[in-house]
Amino acid sequence: MQINTKVFVVTGGGSGIGRQVVLGLVKRGARVAAVDLNEAGLAETARLAGAGERLTTHVVDVTDRGQVAALADEVLAAHGAIDGLLNVAGIIQPFVRVNDLDFSQMEKVMAVNFWGVINTTKTLLPLLLERPAASIVNVASMGAVAPVPGQTIYGASKAAVKMLTEGLYAELMDTNVAATVVIMGGSATD
Repeated sequence: MQINTKVFVVTGGGSGIGRQVVLGLVKRGARVAAVDLNEAGLAETARLAGAGERLTTHVVDVTDRGQVAALADEVLAAHGAIDGLLNVAGIIQPFVRVNDLDFSQMEKVMAVNFWGVINTTKTLLPLLLERPAASIVNVASMGAVAPVPGQTIYGASKAAVKMLTEGLYAELMDTNVAATVVIMGGSATD
């Protein structure tokens, strides 16, 4: 897909890898809707990008379907279309074994890392299918393919993202939408 002049939604755009993805897309001429819970982080991304109207920022909780639905309308109003979705937002669990992890911590990791991807994908896929060429890129982790003690729930959430994306790839083969999973290694995101 040609990036120049296309419109991309990037979750996790307020820091780390998501911020770098936003900056890279803007540098290549794209229009970007950066999404994050962190308003100050989004403001810093916008400052660094210096892209004017080509970059909009959206404070959204990807685990909230209502907020994600409103995001779709906001992006269409600001940019006129959506050509790509990059699900970068993610959180890790405390470095402890499952036995020592609270249910609430496990649920939060799954909510952000897996259900956040489901929410954005399910909401934006109909819009992507209307485009002449579109893409979904979901960021997983090496934890999706190799267990890391103390990161079991995180790995499970990223394995779910990997399988979801591989399933989407198969389902979308005869459409204009490409689905790709990125298996990240460890990184010092900030």
